[in-house]
Amino acid sequence: MADTKKFEESLKQLEDIVRRLEGDMPLDEAVAAFEKGIELSKVCIETLKAEKGKLSLLVDDINNLTEQLKID
Repeated sequence: MADTKKFEESLKQLEDIVRRLEGDMPLDEAVAAFEKGIELSKVCIETLKAEKGKLSLLVDDINNLTEQLKID
């Protein structure tokens, strides 16, 4: 649950940064916002990788169960 909340908060902040970067802002602020966006992207990517791993395990379990049902 904490990872989901952290992911959602990071994604929202990242979306806000993108909107700000699409507008006019001084170069130093744009660079700082871009750096923060990279950090937030890393958080989102790591969370998605972890969830992908969990989903892969669940799919493998379902596939194994299905194979066992075919054999029995």
